[in-house]
Amino acid sequence: MTAIDPGRPGRLDQAHRLSETGDLDAAAAIFAELAADEQAPDRAEAAAGLSAVVEEMAERLLAESEPERAADVLLEALSVPAVADRARLRVLLGIAHLEMACAQFAGAVEEGRGEGPDAETGALAIELLARTLPLRGRDADAETVWRYGLDHPDRALAEQVRLRLGRDVGPVMESVEA
Repeated sequence: MTAIDPGRPGRLDQAHRLSETGDLDAAAAIFAELAADEQAPDRAEAAAGLSAVVEEMAERLLAESEPERAADVLLEALSVPAVADRARLRVLLGIAHLEMACAQFAGAVEEGRGEGPDAETGALAIELLARTLPLRGRDADAETVWRYGLDHPDRALAEQVRLRLGRDVGPVMESVEA
């Protein structure tokens, strides 16, 4: 490459500019292309750029309550073998899946209101939602979900929730030293 050749460094600079101006999708596409090229001298920089851009995109999408889109973006980035910070991207992917799980559990609780699902299914949905919400820093929401289940007009469901709330989930930790 000569000093006037607009080759790869130009594409890398373009991706950085796009990232700085907020066009994260376009920046991610260029970074991914460059990071996937095993012969590219700037592969490591592109891989780091891809990771940074995708992390920002995923965090924004999660903040905008779009965990499905966040998961898609993260999975696409993780499909690039050279992407940097794989562990961080996997953690974000897990968070996106937790958000999707919460939505599914909440949907099961909502659908059960009018149809009267069996008490065990309703109680399971309530428990899973209430136990998952704190993982996302939503303790007050978890308390509301438990309260909803405990005060449910279906006494069988309320009793199942009471049993699930009282269940000890701590014995797993007894053998672990701090």
